[in-house]
Amino acid sequence: MDPERLRPDRTDRPLVTRAPEPQRPDPEPQAGRPQAGSSERASNQQGSGIGAGGSTPPASKPGASRGTLLKILAVVFLAVLGWMYFGRTSSNVANAEEASPNYQKNKNANPSVPAVLSAKDLDRANTDAVRAAAIAGNPLPGITNPSPAFIEAAKRGDVTFYAVRVYDSCAEDGDVVTLKLPMGGDIGPIPLTIAGTTVSIPVVTGQPAQIRILGVKDGVGGITLGAESSGGTWFSEVLDVGGSETMLLSVQ
Repeated sequence: MDPERLRPDRTDRPLVTRAPEPQRPDPEPQAGRPQAGSSERASNQQGSGIGAGGSTPPASKPGASRGTLLKILAVVFLAVLGWMYFGRTSSNVANAEEASPNYQKNKNANPSVPAVLSAKDLDRANTDAVRAAAIAGNPLPGITNPSPAFIEAAKRGDVTFYAVRVYDSCAEDGDVVTLKLPMGGDIGPIPLTIAGTTVSIPVVTGQPAQIRILGVKDGVGGITLGAESSGGTWFSEVLDVGGSETMLLSVQ
């Protein structure tokens, strides 16, 4: 066979390259049917935090600053209200203290004038109870921290108790006192009220008849005490916290 005839035809025509067909837009999705791939794209956008425009704006909290402002205003309001209430209350109590009819009696009290006691004030029940407790070695009724000398006097029957009503002679504002025994021992602390508290004050045979009043707490304007017995009312001086005054006793 002729080798020339077996060769393919050769031409000098240039190769023709076909241009790619233009891509047709996707058909609009039908109502009620999600477009293929749309769910996946939406999920990817949410997971990456990318929304329309390529970024997610920071979340704004308009209520946060408003809430902080309201809290500040509430604190300021409560502070002003508390100052108005407690400040005016203290001022009112101080005015009531000084306006009391007895305030001048406390302010001008003479420490050398004794409180008068008599047989009408004698507290026989407490006198016997304290002696029995001292003999038995038990705590003494109404007396704290008694000295050994006082306990021995009670055993001998040398201690006699007298009932006295102590009270706040001016405005009831929270005054508190403690009565100190000359031989050692305390009665109280005693909150002073208008109604008053009946206490048994000891008088020891052979010892000075007196008792010391110690200011423990002051409400407003000073501690003002009145001691009422059958012989009348004895008024203390206006005491400060930590201040003291000796109440002399006259047994008749």
